[in-house]
Amino acid sequence: MPHVGGQKYKIINEYQILMEESDENHQINAIEMTRRLEQRGIPAERKSIYKDMTTLMEAGVDVVKGDKGYYIASRVFELAELKLLVDAVGASKFISQKKTKELVDKITTLASIDDATQLSRQVVVPEKATSANEKIFYTIDVIYQCLDNDRQMDFKYQEWTLGKEMRPRHGGKVYHVSPAFLLRNDENYYLVAYDQESGAIRHYRIDKILSAAMSEKERLGKDEIKALNPHEYAKQHISMFAGQERVITIRFKKHLIGVVIDKFGTEVDIRSDGDDYLRARVHVAVSPQLYGWLTGIGATVCFPQSEADAYKTYLEGIIEAI
Repeated sequence: MPHVGGQKYKIINEYQILMEESDENHQINAIEMTRRLEQRGIPAERKSIYKDMTTLMEAGVDVVKGDKGYYIASRVFELAELKLLVDAVGASKFISQKKTKELVDKITTLASIDDATQLSRQVVVPEKATSANEKIFYTIDVIYQCLDNDRQMDFKYQEWTLGKEMRPRHGGKVYHVSPAFLLRNDENYYLVAYDQESGAIRHYRIDKILSAAMSEKERLGKDEIKALNPHEYAKQHISMFAGQERVITIRFKKHLIGVVIDKFGTEVDIRSDGDDYLRARVHVAVSPQLYGWLTGIGATVCFPQSEADAYKTYLEGIIEAI
């Protein structure tokens, strides 16, 4: 019945039905498949189902003929992998509550019918702040367009007010940057880019970017961008706050070696300093946020002296404010 309505899409619908409704414990025979197709407004004969199943098998789809019908034997993702994806989406605070639920629903469709039920029972979507930028996926798309086409990017950048509202920074100033890469750090998503105004590498939180647009101008700062290493950049910028990059030596108790390695990586130079302490030489952007992290683990800066003095001044300022 080549000219009957919906026949061009019959095999596509059969594939969708198998993906959504079948597994080893939920096999679909030819008669049941014709019923499901009819529910979609596509008339079909039982003999044509057999031919279509053979076609799908020949096309490389892992369709298996079982004792009670046909089913998809293997899928792109295992249940544990889908659970990881769901948890990652749920933990991403830059994705809004609404978008999180939409993404979780889409991920669930990648599972078999039994796995989808199990996954749905396990999924816990945490409550998120309502301030998440709903246009974050549009912004990411613009960034990739700029990277693919070697173009600059224009946007406005938001900041918090005392009234706990977001407003464009610097009166709605338009930023002109050359994107380098996207980076996730401390539960946030960042654009790392070359800023032509300052002539330096800067980073911007994706959820604070507004009115992103690809420019007609070619990207600048290509040497600076080429020299970047995303992993090293994330390690050097504690909590992704900007600061002057320096090599400093920190001193901390031995039992904190795991904390330091987790933060700076296994390549960090660590040496003993007496029976109870260690010293680590790290390349990092010096900022109040770095000082805050050091204070939190009880570490000190011991070299160079100028940085040790600056850290001491930071601590004295906190004590004076008490």
